[in-house]
Amino acid sequence: MRLLVITGSHRKNGNCYALSKAVLDSLDCDYSIIQLANREIMYCTICEKCVTKDCVLTDDLYDVLKEMHESDGIIFVVPKYLSVPSKFMAFLERLASIVHMRKHNGYEGPPVNPDYTLFNEGKPFCIFALSGRGNFGEQHINTIVDYAEYLGMDLVPSDHTPLVAVDVKAGDVKGEVLGNKVAIKQCRELVQKLMTSSRN
Repeated sequence: MRLLVITGSHRKNGNCYALSKAVLDSLDCDYSIIQLANREIMYCTICEKCVTKDCVLTDDLYDVLKEMHESDGIIFVVPKYLSVPSKFMAFLERLASIVHMRKHNGYEGPPVNPDYTLFNEGKPFCIFALSGRGNFGEQHINTIVDYAEYLGMDLVPSDHTPLVAVDVKAGDVKGEVLGNKVAIKQCRELVQKLMTSSRN
């Protein structure tokens, strides 16, 4: 069982990273953590060249995508800023743009390859949504879900409200999230559910 955690925070080794380590270290699984804060992710330019070849932008996108393909399940750990962090959205947008271009043979027109996805096997994923002391906002979480499902991934929902993710009150200080024992337990339960899903 190999799990991949992708943290969307702009802050290195912050609460997203601390929560991920606390949860995954308590489980019997092999895992790795990619912090997008450490990676270069450029913005899609709608050049349409990915219709027939890999994206021409030279950054870390394909290194991350390779690790996604090699994993049995993926955990997105995302903090709330004003909305979803811009770098994380750029990452999802780049992947979705590749799917869109190959479905439609370019930016416009009817689908010519409607079944194309990046993850034909229905890669299972789940979400930890971190906010300071408020709520993440279900509309923002649903945006992440919509992108991931467009890539061919399957959501493993939480058993707790808001169901689509574990809503984590993380606080604003690095490491403060580790005091939220209820959220850590819910995240652990969700990862166990993800692991069961990826075995089936």
